[in-house]
Amino acid sequence: MNPIELVAVVMTLVGIVLTIKERIICWPVAIVGILAYLVVFLRARLYADAGLQPIYVVQNIYGWWYWARGGERGQGQAPIVVLDWAIRLRWLAGTAAVSLLVGMALARWTNAAAPYADAALSTTSLVANWLLAKKVLENWWLWIAVNVGYVILFWRKQLLLSAGLYAVLLALAVAGLIEWQRSRARQSPLSVAA
Repeated sequence: MNPIELVAVVMTLVGIVLTIKERIICWPVAIVGILAYLVVFLRARLYADAGLQPIYVVQNIYGWWYWARGGERGQGQAPIVVLDWAIRLRWLAGTAAVSLLVGMALARWTNAAAPYADAALSTTSLVANWLLAKKVLENWWLWIAVNVGYVILFWRKQLLLSAGLYAVLLALAVAGLIEWQRSRARQSPLSVAA
């Protein structure tokens, strides 16, 4: 068993549980898991995933600040918001385009083990994490899709602890979606992200 992967798994699990509960401590806990996964992904030659980790650190620092500040309004607890359909479609098109470009670059210029899957999962994870930092409900739908993909990818790469983690994260993403839907229903008024 790889001890660095174990640290990454444990800290990621704890961070997600804290995120579901909307606890601000989720951000520094997640950063520890992110840094551990940087090492794991470099060793596994999952370069898009490795490259994603420093960006995650920046996003997590932003999310920590955003949640502490109270969201866009800068007061109280940041509200959970939803995207309108036009914005959802723009995010989808942009994510697909970037995934394809990154996949092509990885296939051409690296020895990446799974360039297109790695690129699509990494790009979608980046978008999901940004939406999480902004407390956008749809982040959980993206995490559900990403977690399914990562279970398959990590299983094939024999990163069995990580495959197990992402199976658990899949269940936690479903729980997060349900909990945030309930929390949003208690908010007044319901907010839509621009």
